[in-house]
Amino acid sequence: MLLDLFTHLTTSCSPYVRRLGYLDETIAMRSRYRRNRTAWQPHLDNTRRFVLAVAEKVRSRDKIVVLGSGLLLDVPLAELSAIFHDVVLMDVVCLSEVRREIRKFGNVSFIEHDVTTIAERLVRNRQYGIPELPEPMPAPAEIFKDAGLVVSLNILSQLWVVPRTYASTQRPALPHDRIEDWCRQIVEAHYASLASLTCDVCLVADHAFIKRDHAGSIISRASTLYGLVLPEPDASWIWNIAPAENGARSSSKELSVGAWHMHPIEEVRHKE
Repeated sequence: MLLDLFTHLTTSCSPYVRRLGYLDETIAMRSRYRRNRTAWQPHLDNTRRFVLAVAEKVRSRDKIVVLGSGLLLDVPLAELSAIFHDVVLMDVVCLSEVRREIRKFGNVSFIEHDVTTIAERLVRNRQYGIPELPEPMPAPAEIFKDAGLVVSLNILSQLWVVPRTYASTQRPALPHDRIEDWCRQIVEAHYASLASLTCDVCLVADHAFIKRDHAGSIISRASTLYGLVLPEPDASWIWNIAPAENGARSSSKELSVGAWHMHPIEEVRHKE
C-alpha cells in the first residue's frame, strides 16, 4: 500500500493520464503481477518468444516501435536493443522502475503516447460540458517513420477499459449502447491502423475470456474485442490471468491469446 501510494505521488505523467485513471491502473497491474507471477509467466514467456521470432525475420532493423510497453514484463528489451538500431517504447505511463531499466540501454527511449488518441480529448470534453465521445483517430504517421517493425503488445483488448469506465461516469449519463459502440470503434480503429502500416507488424492480443467455477466448469465466455474477427493466429495460448484462490467459492479467469506477424501490404502483394 505504501509503495503504491508513493508511486502514485511521484510518477511523472500528463494530467489527463492521472484524471482518467491510467496511472492507478498501471499500479494495480503491477500488484496483480506480483500476486500471480507464477500463473502469468507462461504467457509472458510466450509473448517474448513470439516478438523475438518476428524481430529476427524483419528486413529493416533501423527501428522498432513497441506500443504498450507497460511494465516491460512481456518486452524482451535486451534482445531487441541488440537487434535494432533504435528501440522506441510507447505507453501512457512509465513508472520509475521502468525508466531505470530503460536507461541501461543507450538506444532505447520512451515516449508517452495514447494509442487510442481519445484520452486527452475525452477529459477536455468533460471539462467543457461536451457530451460527445471523441472518435478514435489514426496515430500520427511520424511516430512510425523509419520503423522496420511495430509491435502492439497485449493492449488491443485493453484500449477501451479505462475510457469506458470514465465515460460511464458522465453526467447526464450516456446511453449504454452508445458507450459500447464507441468501445468497439476503439478496438477496430487500432487494428485498422496496424493493418495499414507499410512495415512489419507484430500483434499479440487476447481475444476471448473464459470464466470457470471452483470445479473447473465454464461459467461464462465472451469476446474481449467486441466481436472483432481476426485471422487465424500464427501462435496461440491460454493466459491464466486470474487463477482460483483457496476456497470452495473461488472462480478463475483465462484469456485466449493470439499472436500474429502481419506482413507489409507491398510484400503480401508481391507474394501473390
